[in-house]
Amino acid sequence: MLWRYAGDHRLGMTGLSTGILQLMHPGLGAGVVQHSAFFTEPWDRIQRSIPEILGVIYDEDPDVTGHRVRDYHQRISGTDDQGRRYSALRPETYWWAHATFHFAVERLVDRFDARRLSWEDRERLYRESVEWYRRYGVSMDIVPRTYADYRDRWDYYCDEVLEMTVAAERAIEMALHEKVSDLPGLPAWSGLLQREVITPVFRLTAIGGLPARLRSRFDLPWSTLDAAQLRAFEMWVRESWRFVPRHLRYGPRAADGWKRASESSALRPAAA
Repeated sequence: MLWRYAGDHRLGMTGLSTGILQLMHPGLGAGVVQHSAFFTEPWDRIQRSIPEILGVIYDEDPDVTGHRVRDYHQRISGTDDQGRRYSALRPETYWWAHATFHFAVERLVDRFDARRLSWEDRERLYRESVEWYRRYGVSMDIVPRTYADYRDRWDYYCDEVLEMTVAAERAIEMALHEKVSDLPGLPAWSGLLQREVITPVFRLTAIGGLPARLRSRFDLPWSTLDAAQLRAFEMWVRESWRFVPRHLRYGPRAADGWKRASESSALRPAAA
């Protein structure tokens, strides 16, 4: 299931809220402010990071990719604006970053796909996500054993650990008030389309994709009309996605993985 959905282009529709959830973690938020150019070069950072993270699923030697991603974070440590020490490789910090990606994949299916997940499906998807995490080569001690345990841990983080960090506040401000421009892969002439059409969609998916308990806890603006517009957009994606050719549904890292798997299957001898 993870192979089927994680590299799907629709992951971008849950990506903005995933980023905000990461920035709400005190250690992750401080690390981005002090060690990243995210707020000056957001799309460049995303283009560098996401393919590598997906490579931990789709690459031919995913453990090598996972260890490389882990090692990128070795020097990300310091003290936040409240004097608290942080490190990107602290187990509870690294796990939360990964948990938000699992959340993004699960929400992709729930909101933008025709498939309805049973509890067994969610348990299976979670087990596959644990294997994804194992490939980073970091401590497994903090990883919840079951999907139910994960849900409990998720709610605890939302209620007790996450904060309105400086980085999260800035990201939400960007989502609410700034116009989208210079999206990678789009021609220069599409600037008006980005500002007037894509910007409202980004706002809806960024704020609407957050857990309702966080929107309420941090008093984020979200109206009945917003919710209705987001539901309509989700329905449009669900209904129209089946017409998208398969080779256009996946990002390059996932597409390479699918191609390699298909070639490998074709080379296997037929069963006797």
